[in-house]
Amino acid sequence: MTVVVFTEKNKAASQIANILSGGKPDRKLVEGVPVYVFRKDGKEWQVMGLSGHIMGYDFPPELNDWKSVDPGKLIDTAPIKTVTKKPFADAIISLSGKADKIILACDFDREGENIGFEAKELASRVSKAPVKRARFSSLSASEITKAFDNPVEPDTAMAMSAEARQILDLKMGAAFTRYLTLAVREKARTKDILSIGPCQTPTCGFVYEREKAIKEFNPEDFWKIEALFHANDMDFKGVHRAGNIKDKTKAAEIFNRIRACKTGIVTKKSVTEVKTNAPYPLNTTEFLKRASKFLNISPESALEIAEQLYLNGFTSYPRTETNKYADDFDFKSKVIAFTSTEYKEHALTILSAGDIIARNGTKDGHDHPPIHPIKAVAVKEVERTVKIKGADKIYDLISRHFLANLMPVALFEKTHLEITVESELFDASGSVMKSEGWMAVYPFETKNDKFLPDIQEKEEVKAKKLENIASKTTPPKHLTEAELLTLMDKHGIGTKATAPSHIETNKKRGYFETKGKTIIIQETGFSLMDALSSSLPLVVKPEIRARIESLVQEVEDSSKEFDVAVAEGTELIKMMYAQLTESRNSIVSRLAGSINDETAIEDKKNYIGKCPDCGHVLRIISTDKGRFVGCTGYPQCRRTYPLPKEGALSVLRSKECPKGGAAVIKVANKYCWSVGIGPCFVCDKVKECFPPEVVGPCPICDGEMCLITTKDARFLGCSKRCGRTQSLPQEGRLTILERTCEICGWKLIRTKEKDKNAIETCVNRSCGKLKTKKTSN
Repeated sequence: MTVVVFTEKNKAASQIANILSGGKPDRKLVEGVPVYVFRKDGKEWQVMGLSGHIMGYDFPPELNDWKSVDPGKLIDTAPIKTVTKKPFADAIISLSGKADKIILACDFDREGENIGFEAKELASRVSKAPVKRARFSSLSASEITKAFDNPVEPDTAMAMSAEARQILDLKMGAAFTRYLTLAVREKARTKDILSIGPCQTPTCGFVYEREKAIKEFNPEDFWKIEALFHANDMDFKGVHRAGNIKDKTKAAEIFNRIRACKTGIVTKKSVTEVKTNAPYPLNTTEFLKRASKFLNISPESALEIAEQLYLNGFTSYPRTETNKYADDFDFKSKVIAFTSTEYKEHALTILSAGDIIARNGTKDGHDHPPIHPIKAVAVKEVERTVKIKGADKIYDLISRHFLANLMPVALFEKTHLEITVESELFDASGSVMKSEGWMAVYPFETKNDKFLPDIQEKEEVKAKKLENIASKTTPPKHLTEAELLTLMDKHGIGTKATAPSHIETNKKRGYFETKGKTIIIQETGFSLMDALSSSLPLVVKPEIRARIESLVQEVEDSSKEFDVAVAEGTELIKMMYAQLTESRNSIVSRLAGSINDETAIEDKKNYIGKCPDCGHVLRIISTDKGRFVGCTGYPQCRRTYPLPKEGALSVLRSKECPKGGAAVIKVANKYCWSVGIGPCFVCDKVKECFPPEVVGPCPICDGEMCLITTKDARFLGCSKRCGRTQSLPQEGRLTILERTCEICGWKLIRTKEKDKNAIETCVNRSCGKLKTKKTSN
C-alpha cells in the first residue's frame, strides 16, 4: 500500500518525513521535485512539498490585450484556473497515479487548505484514492504523529473561500487597473501602471488620510504654566491645573498673580497601587505589530522569519487569529524546558508560583493556538539553524512574550501631589515600580521610575522657577507600520496572512515608503489616493472591502454558497466600476496633471517652479515658433511668461527675484532675466541682486574698480564712471581672489588657460610693482 502526502513547502515535507520515518527517509526526485520515501507499518510513504500555490486564476488569452478589450468586460468574465508551476503539477500526477491513499498536509488555514485542494484536483485526474487531511499547528513530533494518526476530511468550504477571494480580487484589480492606466495614458506621457487593488488601495488610503490630516493641520497657540518645585533635596516639576490655556490673556493673568511667589503648599496627596497586566497571547496581527514596534522588523519580514521558525520546529504556526490558550494546554512541560536556557530565572519564577495560569484574550479563531515557542533553546541555536537575519530576535520576542503571559502583574506605586501656589493649583505626578512581575522577562516595555520627594500634606515646597510657556499644537504624527496593521485589522482589510503583503505591494508600487518605523506617502501615492478619494471614495474607504471579506468568511462558515458570494461580490465591484467610469474626467485630469508635474520637476534643465494660479508646475517650453514659460495645468491653466528669443538659458537655482519673478535665468552668460519681470539690467534692484565684483579702489576718484563683462571683452571699470578702465587677460577662466596685493591692496586675479598653469596677478597699473605668481594646475 502506498500513502502519498502533499505538504505546502519542501522544508515541511522534510520535517514531517523525518518525524514519521524516525529520521531515516530516502530522497528521490520526481519531475525534478524532491520526494521523501520511507516504509512505516508495512506501507510505503512518499512525502512531497509543493511551492505554495501551483495553480492560479487568469482571464482567457483573448482578453489579455489591454488596448482592444473593454476593461469592464473583465468583471463579467469568469476567470480560468490553470497550472502555473508545471513541474510540481507533473510530480503530483505521477505520484497520485500509484497512490492507495492521499493525505493533504498543507498549513491549516484558508490558503493552505486551498493549496491542498489544488493538489487534490490534479490527483483526481489520475486517481480515485481516498483523500484525507492532517491538521497540525506545529512541526513537533508529538503533534505531527497525532495529526497523521487521526486524519480528517478536507474542508471544502475553507478551500472555496480562498477561491472566492482570488476571483473577486482579480476581477476588481485587473479591471480598475487597466481602465485607469489607459485613461491616464491618453492625457500624460507615462508608461507606469496605476495599480488599483481591493486591499492594496484601502491600505494606502489609511496612509493618505493621515498625510492629508498633517498637511491640512492648522496649529493653534496655547500657553502652559509650569513650576519647578524643590523639597527634601529634590527638584520636581508641576503643571498648572488649567493645562493648555488657549486664551493668552487668561494665561497672563494667572501667571502675573503668582510670578513673584517663592513657595507653595501641598494641599492634597494621594498614593495608589496600579497593576499592569501581562500582554495577551500573540496572534498574528499582534505579533506583527510588536515585531515592528519593538524590533523595527517590517511585517512582511517578520512573517517570513516566523514561517522559517515554524518550519524548523522552533515555534508554532504563525498565522492565527487566536489569542487565548485551550484549557488543556500543557504549559508546565514547556516552561520546564526553558530552565536549561538563558530564560532559566524567569522559568523558575513561574514554576515556583504554583499553578500556571495564562492571561487569555477573547479571540478564538478555532484554527491554531496563539504563537508560542515549541522548542526551548538558547537564542544562539536559533541563529545557527535559521540562516535569516532577525531570526534570533523574533524567537526571543515570541519566547519572552510566552513567558510574560504566565507571570504575575507588574505593580506600580503612583503618587499625585496637588500643590497650591497663591490659590492656583499645580499637579505633580510620580511612579515607582514595586514589583516587576512579567516586565522582568519583557524588556521591550518602558518601566522608568519618576520619583517625587517624600512629602506630606500641608508641608511647604520651594517654587524655584515659574514659567508661562508659549507653544503651539502639533500635527498628527505619521503612521507607523504597527498602527497601520491595527487600522487594517479593525476595518477588515486583508487577513492575518495577507496584511503584510498589502503593505509591501504599496511599497513596491512606489506609493509609500518606510523610514525607520514611520510610513511616508510618496507623491504618486498621494496623487492617486487624492484623485480617487475626491471622485471615487468607495475604492479608498474600507467599507466595501470589508463587505467582500465578510462574503469570503461566509463561504468558509458554510453560511453562503460559493457562487452566491462571488455573484454578490461581483455586483459590488460593478457598482464601483460604474462610479469610476462616471468620474473618469475628474480623476484622469488630476492624475495626468500630477504625472506631468512629476516629469516637469525631474527635468532640472527646464523646471521653473510652481504656478501661482493653479499650483501645477511652470517649465520652459520650446516650439517651432519660439520659447516661453508655461504651466503643466494647460489647457485648464493658461499662465505663460515670455523669454528672450536668443541665447542659451540656464536657471539660477540659488537666485530669488525680490520683485516676485518666478525664477532668475542666465541668458548666454551675458545677462540675467527674471521670469515674469524681464531683463535684470534695467531693474532698479540689479545691484542688490547682482552686487559688482570689486577688485579695489579707483586710482583717480573715490569709486571702486569693478569687473565688467561684455560679449567681446572683459575689463575693470570705475563704479563712479570717471573714465578709468583697466585691461584684463582675455583668455582662460578668470577668478577674483580674496587674497590682496601686499603693495596696493587690490585683490589678485587668477587666470587659468587650458593645458597651462594658473597665474595669479595684480593687474593694477598704478601699483608700482606688478606681482605675478604661477600656481599648479
